[in-house]
Amino acid sequence: MSLTLLGQHDAVAGVAFPYFGGIENPHFRSVKHNPVLVRQLPVKNLTLADGSTCPVVSVYDLVLANYGLDRGLEDENSAKDYAEIKPYTPAWGEQITGVPRQYIETIAREFADTAHKTHGRSMIILGAGVNHWYHMDMNYRGMINMLIFCGCVGQSGGGWAHYVGQEKLRPQTGWLPLAFALDWNRPPRQMNSTSFFLQSFQPMAL
Repeated sequence: MSLTLLGQHDAVAGVAFPYFGGIENPHFRSVKHNPVLVRQLPVKNLTLADGSTCPVVSVYDLVLANYGLDRGLEDENSAKDYAEIKPYTPAWGEQITGVPRQYIETIAREFADTAHKTHGRSMIILGAGVNHWYHMDMNYRGMINMLIFCGCVGQSGGGWAHYVGQEKLRPQTGWLPLAFALDWNRPPRQMNSTSFFLQSFQPMAL
């Protein structure tokens, strides 16, 4: 079993990814690039029951392509060096966040190095502070990606340690009325089991 199709692929395909980092905003920095970036991915052709062929890619390869890693697939949009200001490189991150790229590289190397030497015992402890911003769901994703790529999830002494729950997440605004029946009556009560059930055509007693 392998996470990647690289090295066992039948073809290389171009896949278009959206890029939102170039949108100008008075509150956030932006770095201009094409709003659609075509990345090259290794593809496996599967023969279906009806005899037709279907190209497939792995999720792992999709993620690496989105990050713009140079994997020897002649991808002109991939970065060849950390110093290149292309989407998701340390140099690009410096332009967006103001954090020097050397710091970004250092934390990435030290975290991955520790995970490698300890078999995944690198941990992220997260609490109040960063999770009080409405874009915290994106910060979560970045941290979780670090843990997944370094093999830390499910390891004793590694992984995710979350110690508070006052997040101000964008998705929470839509989820709260479903979870606690805030639009039905007061007082609120825990109603949520599966949100999609509440959105279905199941009859509800009023």
